[in-house]
Amino acid sequence: MSTKLKLIMNPIAGSGYAVKILPEVLRILERHSYDVQLFKTTMRGDAQKSAADPSDDCQVVIAMGGDGTVNEVVNGVLDSGRDVSVGIIPIGTANVLARELSVPIDYEKSCNIIINGNTKRIDVGRDEHRYFFLMSGVGFDAEVLKLLESSRTGGISMLTYTIPILKTFWNYDFPRFLVEVDGKPLCEGVGFMLVSNTRRYTGPLIITNQARIDDGELDIFIFRGEGKFTLLKYAFGALFRIAHRFNDVTYVRGKEVNVQSLHRKNIPYQMDGDSGGILPQKFTVVPAALSILTLE
Repeated sequence: MSTKLKLIMNPIAGSGYAVKILPEVLRILERHSYDVQLFKTTMRGDAQKSAADPSDDCQVVIAMGGDGTVNEVVNGVLDSGRDVSVGIIPIGTANVLARELSVPIDYEKSCNIIINGNTKRIDVGRDEHRYFFLMSGVGFDAEVLKLLESSRTGGISMLTYTIPILKTFWNYDFPRFLVEVDGKPLCEGVGFMLVSNTRRYTGPLIITNQARIDDGELDIFIFRGEGKFTLLKYAFGALFRIAHRFNDVTYVRGKEVNVQSLHRKNIPYQMDGDSGGILPQKFTVVPAALSILTLE
C-alpha cells in the first residue's frame, strides 16, 4: 500500500539544482511506494499555502529547497492543524535546520531519511503572526535582510549578502531596546540580539551554543556593546564559537521574550532569514509542536 506524500519544491533553490535532481528524487520516492503529489512554488507564500492544505490521506509533507521554503512549509503545516510529519531535502544556501538535525545535504541520503520514517518532535518559536524554527534576530541582521530583500531579484548565495552586510556595518547606529524574559526585565540591548531555537545561526556560525531544539525553551543572546570594532569582535566570536565568553553579552533562557524599542527609529526583526516586522514584539516557544523526519 502506498503512502501519500506532498513534495513542495522551490524551482530556483540551489540556482536551479532542485529542478535538475527532481526526476531522480521522484524515482527514489516512488520506488519505495510513495504516492507523490508534486507542487512547484512560483512566488513567496506558495509553499505555506500548499502545506496548509494537504489531502486528507497525506501523511508527510516534504520541503525541497532552502530554509525559507522550509519555514513556509512549517508554517503551513502548523496552520493546518494536522499532525503530519515534515521532511527536508535541503537545496538552499545555508540549510541551517538540516545541519542542526544532521539531515544530509546529499539528496539521495536525505531521501533515505524520509523513507526510513524516523520522526522527532521539535519546538518552534513564534511572534504574534508566524512561526520560526531557527531564530529571530533583532537589529543588525534584520537591517541586512531589509537591504537584501529590497534588491533581490532571484535566488541567493552567500555572496549575495556581502554588499548588504558591508553597508549595514558602515551605517549602523546601534539603536537601543529593552528586553523582558518571562515577565522580568532583563537588560538593555544595543544593536543586536537573538531569540534562538537552535545552536546554529548560519553557515559555520554558532552563537547560542547551549540551545536545544527540543528543550521547551528559547535561548536569548543580547549583544550590549557598540561600535565597528565591537561588531568585528562579535563576528570573530561567532566564527570561532566563543561569543558566549565575552563580558559584554547576556545569555539566558526563557519561554516568553518581550522586546521594545528605546530608540526613535523603528527597529526591525527577522525570523529564519526573512523580514518579520518591527518592534515592539513578543516571542514565545511552542514546545514539541512539530513532527520532523530525522536521522535518529
